[in-house]
Amino acid sequence: MKFVTACSNSVLLAFWALLYSHALGADQSSSSLKIEHFDSDPGWEGHNNRIVPKKALIVKQDFGYSGTHYAGQAAGEMGGVIQRSTKPASYAASLVTAKSLDEKLTASGSFAFTASQPGAGVFFGFFNSQQPGGSGRPIGSLGLNLDFEKNGARLAVRLITAHNQGCGTFITRYEQYRKPELKAEMRPTPIITDLRYTWQLDYDPEGNKGDGRFQFSIKSNSDQPQDWEGQVFAVDLPPGYKKDGTSFDRFGVMNMMKAGGTATIFFDDLQYAGHTQEFANDPKWIGSGNRVSFEDREVVGAHDFGYNPTTNLAGGSTGEIGGGLWRSGEFGYYADRIGPLNLEQRLEARGTVKLVTAGPDSDMFIGWFNSDSKEKSPADNGHFIGIHVGGPTRVGHYFLPRFATAKGTKGKVEQGPVLTPGTLFEWSLIYDPVANNGNGEMRLMLGQQSVTLALKPGQKAQGAILNRFGLFTSQAGGQMVKIYLDDLKYSVGIQ
Repeated sequence: MKFVTACSNSVLLAFWALLYSHALGADQSSSSLKIEHFDSDPGWEGHNNRIVPKKALIVKQDFGYSGTHYAGQAAGEMGGVIQRSTKPASYAASLVTAKSLDEKLTASGSFAFTASQPGAGVFFGFFNSQQPGGSGRPIGSLGLNLDFEKNGARLAVRLITAHNQGCGTFITRYEQYRKPELKAEMRPTPIITDLRYTWQLDYDPEGNKGDGRFQFSIKSNSDQPQDWEGQVFAVDLPPGYKKDGTSFDRFGVMNMMKAGGTATIFFDDLQYAGHTQEFANDPKWIGSGNRVSFEDREVVGAHDFGYNPTTNLAGGSTGEIGGGLWRSGEFGYYADRIGPLNLEQRLEARGTVKLVTAGPDSDMFIGWFNSDSKEKSPADNGHFIGIHVGGPTRVGHYFLPRFATAKGTKGKVEQGPVLTPGTLFEWSLIYDPVANNGNGEMRLMLGQQSVTLALKPGQKAQGAILNRFGLFTSQAGGQMVKIYLDDLKYSVGIQ
């Protein structure tokens, strides 16, 4: 009699992980610490980490002052063709004295658009001119967020702080249009062409019991206005947002910073921070990347991370690892071959890290994992001990411990240290298999902040085979994290 058994790779890995863990028992001696300063190419293994787009995106920005008459009461306005791209492009008035969230802010105006493509995105309002690019929405901004399809747009109003935390509301009730059975092009787009929209935005730092509140209203010149027109929408700032150091030194238009389509849109009859601009003449506002054409290879899913010999964003001497990791496209990693480790062994890692930029709905992972699966993230597939960089928009990007056993059991904490963009941090992570009454425990520090993740009884016994240490991507669908690490010290297996 012949027996045939079919096993998936994940099932086989789980089986061998359990055997391996039992064979080693609680032996702590088969690992050591390796130091890597990246002064030269470390020769780590890359998988889908440098993806060349099959077709580069041709970006054509063509907006600024215009003698046309679409949006306002008289000829002369600002706007034109604005394309979504990871590279920032803007046309805006310089605010002589930068504004903060401790001051009252008010703005109003009108807009109209004449054409749009799916995936286009435009921001209008107060923003900070220092933009790293790739953040999706402008970091340090308060204003209108327009997302376009072929025949129209949806509107939200949002605040994004200097540390990339966000709050806001959909004006056109976008949540009603996200039904899974509807394709994007079939979802209603309430903001339409051939209409002129007038809007009002007010921010009161004393509102919401002193935490701050902004209000927004909009209406069109349609004979049949929609039910959201003329309503006043209010958004309360979460506690602490006012103290985030957010400042605005520009008022105007900017593209959303993720590769996408174009929108032809115009703005007029503006009032902002005590100024009035009707565009009867060219105001000579500041343009940045607004009249250019170029080939953009930083498109969705085109991971570009690994060893970087010429940068030192994460501190130390020149040379580091990192780059752009998309939460879309094929699974990719860049990692050192470390020999087998398991959950019965003490694991330790430390180094420096800097988050350069990150869009909403973006994340990535750092730590020990198994490279046998080339298609699925170990954070979902199993065999992972490390760090998750990600989080809800209202927070930004947490830096938290996380694990997944050979059986796919996952462990995480819900909150902890936040990795703020542009700030260099020292970090450390220790997995101690004998802590927590022998169940195992992960302890993480970022700067002076710490968080602990305790394994539950029986989770350690599920095992894991860990043969790589490095960075890998998420696959949930979303935007890009641009992050760099240096001066690493981490546990490796003794060959």
